[in-house]
Amino acid sequence: MEIQTNYQKQVNGAKKSIKYVAGGAVVLLLGFSMFSTVENGHVGFRKTLGSISSTELSPGAHFKWPFVTSIVQVNTQVAKAESDAAASSKDLQPVHSHVALNYTIDKDAAYQLLTDVGVDFDAKVISPHVQEVFKGVTAKYSAEELISKREQVALETSDLLKRALFNYHIDVKDISIVNFTFSEAFNQSIEQKQIAAQNAMKAQNDLDKAKIDAQQNVVKAEADATAAKAKADADLYVAQQQAKGNLELAKSITSELVDYQFLKTWKGDVPTAWGNGSIINMLPSKNQESTATPAPAKTK
Repeated sequence: MEIQTNYQKQVNGAKKSIKYVAGGAVVLLLGFSMFSTVENGHVGFRKTLGSISSTELSPGAHFKWPFVTSIVQVNTQVAKAESDAAASSKDLQPVHSHVALNYTIDKDAAYQLLTDVGVDFDAKVISPHVQEVFKGVTAKYSAEELISKREQVALETSDLLKRALFNYHIDVKDISIVNFTFSEAFNQSIEQKQIAAQNAMKAQNDLDKAKIDAQQNVVKAEADATAAKAKADADLYVAQQQAKGNLELAKSITSELVDYQFLKTWKGDVPTAWGNGSIINMLPSKNQESTATPAPAKTK
């Protein structure tokens, strides 16, 4: 009996401990639920039973009534919204794209945005306007122009979105069109055009090269002809000068000059050759010297 009484006491003690622990947990839970934190770069507002207070809460911990009041935060830093957009080009080609949008919320206009749109303003305002503006801009360009004028398309889309979202106190900083996706048939036609353009460019390059080679050959032939003519003219000039010199030389040779040159080099030998009109005619030959009668000696 005593053992049963001790056991009963232990069970009752355990139950009391559990009650104390549970009560402490509830108190802690209520204590934690009475506070909420506003993150840095955000502005907070108390929402009590569906009604949002206009009092701004700065970053930090703030009191609230458990299960009755909550704190709604609006990010005032640069945020990013992404949307998948579908449209048709000017030439009725289906176009799909992924648009990324960077924006900020004016701190002073955060309360107005919450009351007019709500916390899910991204899905309610930003994404629908991206779709609408993208369709309007895409319809102005052909599919090929959307590719070649991508920066222009992005700039026009950004300008229109800035004006459209400004009314909701959303400041668009910039957008980027991540990619354009077209139908498979259009992609194949673009590929075929590129191949045709490359082939045409290669043919034009080959033609230009052939023209350049032909022009170079003509220039080389003309240069060779000019060089040959210059050489022939030079040879002719040299021949003419030589002939002129020979002619002048022939004019300067006289019989007296010949005799003079002969006497300068004569060593007393009687030449075997005879010239006309020259001093050589007056010189006796060796045979004449041998047969000639000696001159008579003078007598004293």
